[in-house]
Amino acid sequence: MNLIDQILTEAQSLATEGGWVFHALIILAFGIAYSLLSLWHSMRLPDAPILPSREWLTLLKGGSGIEEIRNRLRIQLRDSEDLGRHLQEIGQRLFAKSDRRFPFAFIMIGAAPLIGLLGTVSGMFTTFRGMSTASANAPIDIISEGISQALITTQTGLIIGVPTYIVCAWLRSRHEDLALKFRQLESQLLQQANS
Repeated sequence: MNLIDQILTEAQSLATEGGWVFHALIILAFGIAYSLLSLWHSMRLPDAPILPSREWLTLLKGGSGIEEIRNRLRIQLRDSEDLGRHLQEIGQRLFAKSDRRFPFAFIMIGAAPLIGLLGTVSGMFTTFRGMSTASANAPIDIISEGISQALITTQTGLIIGVPTYIVCAWLRSRHEDLALKFRQLESQLLQQANS
């Protein structure tokens, strides 16, 4: 049996033993993955006004050619009647999409361990039901099925929630750093315009 067959067999076993909560967790995991990819894409500043997104990222992160890009930005903004409001609008276009998406991503990530906990409760119900039956079937099978479901869903919820929380927090940190750099640039441009 090769590695792929072993992985598929284990996945089928987990899906069977984990019950409906396991399937809900897998669907949630795909939703979280989509949300994180969407956040990563929005941090590439695809809706950047005035300058191309690559130049905005160079300007905000630092790198070669910053002065040339900054001078082109100053020239573009030179004729603006209300520079402060115009810069605010640019900041909104650069960061509003990811600002809206972070809370949703964190809610989905926080739901993963809680849904895993729901699987734990469901598994414990199965376990107690097995303990209370005095049928010809061995109650130990029902008890072990309930304990298995409880452990699989709890573990799956944590496996989904913890790493994705770390990734989302890292993305949030990068986003806040870009937003701070934009505010510093905004302040510099306003000071230069007023002098």
